[in-house]
Amino acid sequence: MSRNRKSLAVHSYKGGTGKTSISANLAAIYAKKGFNVCLLDYDFRAPSLYVLFNIKPENWLNNFLEGECSIEDAMIDLTDRYSTPGRFKIALADRSTKAIRRMMLKDREWEMKSLHKLLATKTTLHEKLKIDYIIFDTSPGIHYSSINALVASDLVIIVMKMDEYDIQGTQELIRGIYDVLGRKTCLLLNQVVGEDEGYGKAVTERFKKMFQLHQLGVIQFYKEALLTGGREIYALERPEHPFTQSLLKTSEEIERVMTTPTS
Repeated sequence: MSRNRKSLAVHSYKGGTGKTSISANLAAIYAKKGFNVCLLDYDFRAPSLYVLFNIKPENWLNNFLEGECSIEDAMIDLTDRYSTPGRFKIALADRSTKAIRRMMLKDREWEMKSLHKLLATKTTLHEKLKIDYIIFDTSPGIHYSSINALVASDLVIIVMKMDEYDIQGTQELIRGIYDVLGRKTCLLLNQVVGEDEGYGKAVTERFKKMFQLHQLGVIQFYKEALLTGGREIYALERPEHPFTQSLLKTSEEIERVMTTPTS
């Protein structure tokens, strides 16, 4: 398999867009395809990946950023657990109230040092550990940790729902953050109501014109995904489900976008 090592950040203007579920499922899909994947929980304000994976690490990603352990020590290898052809590793953010408060009090100087450490870690993951895809699940909105993840990424995926609050907020993020950072940015519409294929294409065209961004796809609203309460990784447990199939197409589009030179 040809290796084109890249990193991507999954971001959103606000919470509740399905960003974490999409991050986890994309990571699983790439591992199932045979890529080596590392999923990093950069949502230090409201970490939730631990719910999906139901695991408690010996070292959190917080410990790594504080210099208390190496990135290897903070990662958990899930390859055998899910029998994926590619290596599947994750590093989780500490969910304790104490840890969340501690991260919220970090100043700009600490975050700048954290960014330099992250950029060096990206090189380690790609070159030493042979990780093909680094995927950041970020905090929504504008926070230092999210900005660091965006800066360290080759591609930013904006996950958006079709409500006016999210639409206007996303427009502000594009003007105020994404354009300034100069990162390749794409839009992914999630929880779209409407099963007609023509409707999906119309939605895609509407937001393509509105945001002037490449559209990765449209993921429909599936009520059963809400009923499971975010406790299932559909790509691993329900591979034939339409949600999984939609994300499979999205993963293929991401691969195409990330291997296309910027004009």
